[in-house]
Amino acid sequence: MRLFNVLAKGVVVVPNATRWTGPWLGATRATSLQRVANRPIVCHVLDALLQAGVIEVAVIAPRDVSEEIAGCIECEQPPGVEIRYLTHEPGRDEDALLAAAEFVGDAPCILHRADGLLGQSLELFTNALREESSDALLLLGGDGREGKRLRLVPQPLLAATEEVLASAPESVAGVCLLGPSALRRLANPERAAQTLDFTALTERLTRGGGRVQIRAVQKWRHFTGDALDLLDMNRMMLDAMDPDTTAVAKDDNRFEGPVSIHPTACVSSSIIVGPVIIGADALIADSYIGSHTSIAERVRIEGAELERSIVLADASVLHVGGRLVASIVGREARIFRDFSMPRAMRLQVGDGDEVALC
Repeated sequence: MRLFNVLAKGVVVVPNATRWTGPWLGATRATSLQRVANRPIVCHVLDALLQAGVIEVAVIAPRDVSEEIAGCIECEQPPGVEIRYLTHEPGRDEDALLAAAEFVGDAPCILHRADGLLGQSLELFTNALREESSDALLLLGGDGREGKRLRLVPQPLLAATEEVLASAPESVAGVCLLGPSALRRLANPERAAQTLDFTALTERLTRGGGRVQIRAVQKWRHFTGDALDLLDMNRMMLDAMDPDTTAVAKDDNRFEGPVSIHPTACVSSSIIVGPVIIGADALIADSYIGSHTSIAERVRIEGAELERSIVLADASVLHVGGRLVASIVGREARIFRDFSMPRAMRLQVGDGDEVALC
């Protein structure tokens, strides 16, 4: 029987920086460094790999973002993971594939996009790969927001064919599991135009006689510039909070559900309905914070109502006179109600920003 256990290695593939702009991007254009549940997406990916028993991980990034990625991970990575950083020139995917194969060697491995999250435990799929004795397991997931269904996957598990893979590229999730030696077999230094694209890898395995399995997943989201993807991932991570994580209610506060408050944050005269996470040195007063909301460090919220939202570091939301729902407030942004005359709306909106007036 093939082995897929704690000896497996992880390969986290960092995409190129996005060209999108928006309040959620802050000072970085690296999609994998956008923050959900108060942490970069790539650090949540490392958490998932660690929970699946993977303790050796290679992070493969284009050279233009590799230093930024490494610096962020080193500050916020989970303990217990040994990380190696591998770089390649943008557009040189064959170099990335060769570097990943050299790192993995003959071990089984999990390939994972750095800017996406899976709403299920990876252990479910490592067990499936082991039990089926397959060379690879490719995950497919639909877009739940639009209600799409996976017409191409009528069963939970089936053998892959080139027709199936070619027919559903938009449904391929950013996670692929490879059995022992599979990645090394796919990396050939004498062949050009090789890629770490997961669909292409499994197609090559199939053509070479390998056994590739396909499994549908319930949730997969990755960020390409759409704020809704960040809100979905934020919800996924907050739903995974320990249900017993509830701060002690004092200072005229009322808490319901999982609520995580950093010891240096100050919350007074407020109602908080979890799951909610509040970061270091945040100040919350006379406010309502609804479920699936992440409030980052040094945020100030007074006399306001928020729900299903992300508020990034150093932002302020003050006496806005209405409830913010499904919103992202960028770093150092200020949202406040101005009582001075003349009464009018005054907005400062940047390229790519979106404001909905209700």
